[in-house]
Amino acid sequence: MRRYVLVWFLALLVVSAVSAITEKDFIIISANPGHIDVAYENDTYLNVTVIAGPATINSYDLQVASTGVSKKNDMIDVGTEYKFVVNVTCPNTWQEIDYINITAWYDQGDENSVYNGTAGGNLNMFLQYKNTTGTAEYNMLWPTGGEVTKGTMTETVINETTHVVELRFTPQHQFRSAPGDGLWSNAANTTDDLRSWNFKIEVTTSSGNITWVKDEFGVYRYCELSVSSSVTASALPGHRASTQLGALTITYKVNAPYKLNVTTNETLQRVGGGDSISRDFINVTGGDIVGEDSLNDGVAYIKGNASSYHAIHASGTQESINDVQYHCDIPFGTLSGVYSSRLYYTLSLDTS
Repeated sequence: MRRYVLVWFLALLVVSAVSAITEKDFIIISANPGHIDVAYENDTYLNVTVIAGPATINSYDLQVASTGVSKKNDMIDVGTEYKFVVNVTCPNTWQEIDYINITAWYDQGDENSVYNGTAGGNLNMFLQYKNTTGTAEYNMLWPTGGEVTKGTMTETVINETTHVVELRFTPQHQFRSAPGDGLWSNAANTTDDLRSWNFKIEVTTSSGNITWVKDEFGVYRYCELSVSSSVTASALPGHRASTQLGALTITYKVNAPYKLNVTTNETLQRVGGGDSISRDFINVTGGDIVGEDSLNDGVAYIKGNASSYHAIHASGTQESINDVQYHCDIPFGTLSGVYSSRLYYTLSLDTS
């Protein structure tokens, strides 16, 4: 019995002692681990980014599509098919090539010019090889009014990094004439011939690198003219005989500033003879003519005038005029009958 009382008493003392200890009474004791000779951290990395290099334009040319004859720094004809030929290498794989853009523009005598006026038209061209989807396509972004006809694309695979791309096109008959300065320098990657077409070839990769070259070519002058029909008019002596408005259509194609005039013989001769009407009594209206222009000097300018040329049109494949009228003031005493004189139309380009 005494043993149990003693055990109970000792247990009570322990509980009382523990209860009396506060948070401040705890003492933390750590053992000294001794030497620490090695430590490890294996959760960081060295990251190296290999930057994709730009593409290389190995060679380029502007050629006659049918023969392969080079026309770079040379003259081309409207109405003939040509092709840009570009040999390109991409350092890793051809699939990194996004675009081959070929832009061309008439420099207007200023090598600091880029694209003139609005996009496209007779002064600008933009051909594009597009490879962003994995399937290559050929687009002509401008012009869009028929001034240039897009041809076909040929892509020749040399190896997995090098292709030769050919983009064909046909400049139509109002594609701006560019006579050049007569020198046609062959300096590489340079545009230094005034009054020429400049062109730039840019190769863009998926990483944003752009490689480019630039050069020039010229365009021969071209003009074409047709008149729809003869015209007739009638009136009594002492009155004016006028041809019907819209009865005559003059259609033409030009690729340089131009003049269009009409001339006639000295007189309108009466069919069957016996009388005539002097050209002094013939007047012309329409076109650029302000009021009327008399044929008493033998010529009337429908477009442009004796001292200046009409500006080339900004777009289109041909031009037409249908507001030209002829007026004949018939003198008193003129015999009745049909009077006729041949009309001679002349379309001439600025060759300066």
